[in-house]
Amino acid sequence: MAQLQWTDSGYADSLQNVLNKRITNRVKAETNYLLCQYWSYRDTAKAKQFLLAGQKAAQGSTFLTALYYFYEGSLYHSLNPEKAAFDYLKSDSLLAKEAIPQASYFRAKALFNYALLYDDKDNTGAAVDIVLNKVIPIAKKAGDQTLLGENYMYAGQFFQGAGQYKVAAQYYMQAMQQLQTTYKKSILFRVYIYAAQNYCLLKRMDDAKATLEKAKGLLPLYTDTKMLAEYYEVEALYLWQGEKQFMRAHQSLDKGMAIAKKLDEEYIYNSLQFSKYNLYMAEGKNSKAIETLNSLAKSELYLLKAENRKSVYNGLAQNYAAVNNMEQAYRWQKKYAETSDSLAQKRLAKNINELEIKYRTTENQKRILALEAEKKQAVLANKNNRLASGLLTAGCILLICIAAYSIILYRKNKKISAQQLKDIRQQQEIRLSQAMLQLQEEERSRMARDLHDGVGSMLAGIKINLSGIASEVDKPYTRCINDTMRQLDNSVAELRRIAHNLVPDVLLRYGLEVALQELAETLISPKTSIDLQCLNIRKDIAIGIQLSIYRIIQELLSNAVKHADASNILVQCSQNEHIFMIAVEDDGKGLDIEDPGISRGIGISNIKNRVAYLNGTIGYSRGKDQTGTIVNIELYVTE
Repeated sequence: MAQLQWTDSGYADSLQNVLNKRITNRVKAETNYLLCQYWSYRDTAKAKQFLLAGQKAAQGSTFLTALYYFYEGSLYHSLNPEKAAFDYLKSDSLLAKEAIPQASYFRAKALFNYALLYDDKDNTGAAVDIVLNKVIPIAKKAGDQTLLGENYMYAGQFFQGAGQYKVAAQYYMQAMQQLQTTYKKSILFRVYIYAAQNYCLLKRMDDAKATLEKAKGLLPLYTDTKMLAEYYEVEALYLWQGEKQFMRAHQSLDKGMAIAKKLDEEYIYNSLQFSKYNLYMAEGKNSKAIETLNSLAKSELYLLKAENRKSVYNGLAQNYAAVNNMEQAYRWQKKYAETSDSLAQKRLAKNINELEIKYRTTENQKRILALEAEKKQAVLANKNNRLASGLLTAGCILLICIAAYSIILYRKNKKISAQQLKDIRQQQEIRLSQAMLQLQEEERSRMARDLHDGVGSMLAGIKINLSGIASEVDKPYTRCINDTMRQLDNSVAELRRIAHNLVPDVLLRYGLEVALQELAETLISPKTSIDLQCLNIRKDIAIGIQLSIYRIIQELLSNAVKHADASNILVQCSQNEHIFMIAVEDDGKGLDIEDPGISRGIGISNIKNRVAYLNGTIGYSRGKDQTGTIVNIELYVTE
């Protein structure tokens, strides 16, 4: 089974045969996950069934639960990118607690898929940052040469897509070195293709030819596959740019397009079409180029990426202008300008900021020079006045200085006294808040113990007594007693939930990040979506401080769900040494913090007290279009 690829025929049947045997829960969970992956591209409903079966078999295992989130993210990668992002990060946080190499392997996979979500949004910079600074270091830790080589290849693709061909060539070389001994020749074949394409863009035709020859040696393994179609695209690029054989280049592209059409690979087919367009442009065939681009302009899939839209629109504008159809040229040039503006918006903002800084620096330098000139003139004037006025003027100035100094000294002492008094009052208020918060937590703990140990034990004892009675009474009464025991079970479950809310046991066992993930999951409903993002949260924060942070976020989420009627909530937590930052944004009806009734509320008051307890600051603002609420909190934490 291990040697079959998930795309091979018979793969699903071999996995199903495994499930029909007597196997451990771990094998059962992993097999169901693999079947979910197989069916995710064919039948989503069937894939979900296998995913849930795997989750059921994974109960009690942190590693297998982490795999559940990984495969769920893969299933929803295209269907629901926001949910997929949450799943990948959840999988990573759980796998980070496991010390086995397999955990590092799936961490690298999960974070790479998370990076792809950024790339899908045309945020290649964020995707590259994740791959280089997180995925590749974890892949090295996993000790898997194939995984490491694959991620070097992905890094090369990102840099190639960004036009950094020299950097891309370095990563492709590292990928080929890692994959020389791999049994997964498909990955090595892809590296050869992408590296050859990159060499063509670098005009290193000898390297491109040598790399294509290596890929050609593996062609018999990949007949009628999308990788073969990609090979023909790169072969055409080399034939056109390296040997100027346009006819043979067209033949290679036609072969690739036929394979892509047979396999229903629309995006690869469109990519080959764009290569056809470039070939027509090299031949000076504007009409053929326009025909090809008009076909591409109808493909919603190909135009999802902004860079593709930009290339198609610009090409149509240039070619219509070349055939003197200025009306169409203007139409497509306008579309191209709109796309270019959206892509350049961030770069433009950065350039404007840099120009603004330079401008302010120049203006400040001018002001400094003017002030220095004025100072010199004032010094000269004072010297002349002292010479003219003599000793009398000097005496008057001395008296004025003494008087001014006395007044300043008096005001300074008065101001210092007032500030000291204010500081003392603030310290007293903070101590009072700390005492109240400590008493609250102690009372919560006491109530949780009393409910769980006292009332819980009593209810359990009542259920045991009723069970004994049920076995001795007549059948008409048995049903009534069984209904009563079910009500007792519901009461015990509700009691445990209340006790858990009073003291989050998962916080004490697994730490703040896992506790926040569980808190968010309990509040997620069909009406409310919560996206929790945690970054660099240290595990050595004092437990009392972790509890205070947990209570702050719990209160903020409760306000957003219960009072703001929010549909989407974003929670971001990050730590930089001793500074802990919290940002909560919702799209609800908003919070009027100036309303005295709200400011005096227990929830808002508790948040302020806990923030003050941690020497922090809190700020409220409106969201976009003056809807929703944004809360930003900065806390000072210690180990």
